[in-house]
Amino acid sequence: CGVRLFKATWNTANGRYDWRSPFLLTVSKRISARGLMEPWLATLADGTLYLDMRGSSSEWTPGRHWYSVSKDKGENWSPVADLRYNTGEQFYSPSTFAKTIRSTRTGKLYWVGNIASEPPKGNWPRRPLVLAEFDEAQVAIRKSTVTVIDDYDPEGDASPYVQFSNFSLVEHSETQALEVYLTRYGEAGTLQEKTYWQSDAFKYVIMLD
Repeated sequence: CGVRLFKATWNTANGRYDWRSPFLLTVSKRISARGLMEPWLATLADGTLYLDMRGSSSEWTPGRHWYSVSKDKGENWSPVADLRYNTGEQFYSPSTFAKTIRSTRTGKLYWVGNIASEPPKGNWPRRPLVLAEFDEAQVAIRKSTVTVIDDYDPEGDASPYVQFSNFSLVEHSETQALEVYLTRYGEAGTLQEKTYWQSDAFKYVIMLD
């Protein structure tokens, strides 16, 4: 898998967009066994385009999260690199997507995704789900701000394979709180049971300082 970037220019004469694809992002299977997937685009404070991408572990590389940036409005992109903490440290991430959102309350950009405590194998473990401030100058996650939204509860969840990976992220237009909507697959059964897919949908409300 690779991520192809498209740009469009409005064609007044034809009343439609003219599309072109100036760039394709790929990595070796030594870096990500399944390539790059589920891209998420954000604009940084200085106008840089930031592209966040899901990868997958390989025989040679543990699970990471990947990114590329463009300084010229998407014409050219930097070599794909692993997303790190602002301290320069690497972190593990399973093969799941992440999302960013800029808060109108604080003006800051936030990253929401899965950061694993151990090297993941493919998609697992899809936990915990965390929120962190994004360091736009360094293009990194501020390590000191990483906050767990939810994680596996051995006393309440039926399976350690409970997922915190498929979610929606929005900002409430009135309260300016961040809202995460997520179905906790695996809370009611193991991977071998039909009940694994039977779960309630949860709403998480995050008030930012």
